[in-house]
Amino acid sequence: MSSERPLIRAQPAGTSTAASEELAAVEVRSLSKVYRIYEHPRHRLMQAFWGQRRRLYEEFWALQPLSFRLGRGQTLGIVGRNGSGKSTLLQLICGTLTPSSGDVKVRGRVGALLELGSGFNPEFSGRENVFLNGAVLGLSQAEIEAKLEAILSFADIGAFIDQPVKTYSSGMAVRLAFAVQAHIDPDVLVVDEALAVGDELFQKKCYAHLEKLKTQGTSILLVTHSCPQIVQHCDVALLMHKGKGRRWGKPAEITTLYQQLSYADDAQWDAIVGSGQEVDGNSGTGGSTGTPRLDQIGAAHGQSSLITFESGVKTTPHLDPNLQPASTMVYPSHGAVIEALEIRSMDGLIANVLPYGEPFMLEFHYTAEQDLSQVAFGCHVASHTGSRVTGQIHPERGELVPWIEAGHRWSIRFHFHGGLWPGTYFIGGGLWSPEGAQRFIHRVVDFKALRITAAAEVGIVGQCDLHARPAELFLNDDQP
Repeated sequence: MSSERPLIRAQPAGTSTAASEELAAVEVRSLSKVYRIYEHPRHRLMQAFWGQRRRLYEEFWALQPLSFRLGRGQTLGIVGRNGSGKSTLLQLICGTLTPSSGDVKVRGRVGALLELGSGFNPEFSGRENVFLNGAVLGLSQAEIEAKLEAILSFADIGAFIDQPVKTYSSGMAVRLAFAVQAHIDPDVLVVDEALAVGDELFQKKCYAHLEKLKTQGTSILLVTHSCPQIVQHCDVALLMHKGKGRRWGKPAEITTLYQQLSYADDAQWDAIVGSGQEVDGNSGTGGSTGTPRLDQIGAAHGQSSLITFESGVKTTPHLDPNLQPASTMVYPSHGAVIEALEIRSMDGLIANVLPYGEPFMLEFHYTAEQDLSQVAFGCHVASHTGSRVTGQIHPERGELVPWIEAGHRWSIRFHFHGGLWPGTYFIGGGLWSPEGAQRFIHRVVDFKALRITAAAEVGIVGQCDLHARPAELFLNDDQP
C-alpha cells in the first residue's frame, strides 16, 4: 500500500503554523447567514422607512457563526437533519450566497454540485452547456476541448449530449454535471446530495473518481445522509443542527452521534452536545465531551428499511453481460497477478445476478511471476458507496502459505452463505506478504460487479444479513 495516499489529518482553524497555512484549502471564520422574516409583504417596505428604530421582522438564523479549516487533499463530510444549515454553508463557501457576518477563503478553483441541474441552461444542448460551464469556471475554449472527450466518456449519455438539457432525465443531468465539475481540475469540489440520484454503477464510478481527485490534492466537501459514505470517504466530519455546527471530529464518531440523535428533540440535543457548543476551529472539536451512550438519549432508533420486490425478477442465478463496473482499479504487481475472478453459484454456474439468500462463491485465479514466501490471500465485497460489507482471508487464524514457486498457477474459492441484502456490490481482492517493504503483492478493486435481487419484500437491518437460520421463539411462562 505504499503507493496509496497517506491520510492527512484536519487542521483546526486558529492554527498558525506555516505548514497548516500551506495545506489550508478552505478557511471559514465566524461565518453566518441570517434572514429577515416579515409577517406581511408591506412590512418589508415599512422597514425601509423605519430603519432600526423599529423592527418589523423576525430573524431566522440559517447558519450561526461557524469556523473551521480544511486542508488540501482532505474530504469533509457534513451531516445533519433537513434544515440544519448544510446547504446554506456550502452555498456560502461557493459564493452563491452573501454571508451576514464572517468570511470564507477558498484557495483555487471551486467545482460545485449544489442541486440537480444547477448551472445548466435547459435550452442549450449538453455539449453547449459543457463549454458554458467551463467558460464560467475560467477555462479557455482550448482547455475545454482538451477535456471534452474525458467528460463525455465519463458522463456516458450517448447521443443525448447534443439534445437540450430540458429533455434529460434526472440521472442524465447528474451524470453530465458531475463529469464537468470533476474534470475541470478543481482545487475544491463541493457535492450536495447530488449523487443520490444516479444509479449504483454510476455512483461507484463517481466515488472512485473522488478518491482519484483526493490523491491529486483536491479538497472535497460532501453533504449526504448516508453515514457509510461519510465513514468510507471522509477524513473529518461536521455535525450540524438548526443552523449550528455542533460537533467536529472523526467520521465514525460523528456519524454514530448523528444516528443516535436523528430522532431526538432539542432538549436531548442540548443534553448531549450542549446548548451553546458551536464548532470552533480554535479547539477543533466543538466542545466534544465524548461519544454518548445510547441510554443517554432514550430508546435507540435502529436503521431499518423495506425493499420492495422486483416484478418479473429471475429467481435463479444468471449472468448479465451488461453488469460491468466502470471503476475497476488494477494495482501494479510485485511477483504475482490476479488473472481472473469468477462469481459462481453453489452448483458451479458462473453468474453475477443472484436471488436474495442464495449462497455463492468468489473464485480467484492467480499466477506467480516469481518465487513467493509467507503469502496470504483476501477478498472483499463493497457496496456502491465504497463501504466494505464483508470479506474473507485465506489461510485463516493468521497463518500463511509458506512457499509458492514461480510460474505456478492456482485458484482459491471463498464461500459466502448469501447474507447480502438486495442491491449492487463490487468485488475486489489481493494477496500480500508481511515480509518486505511492499505489503501487497497484487491488488484489484471493483474487479467484478454482483447484483442481489429480491422476488419478495425484504426487511433491511444493518449492512448485511448474518443469520444462519431463522430465529426461534421460546415461551418463558412458568404456567403450564
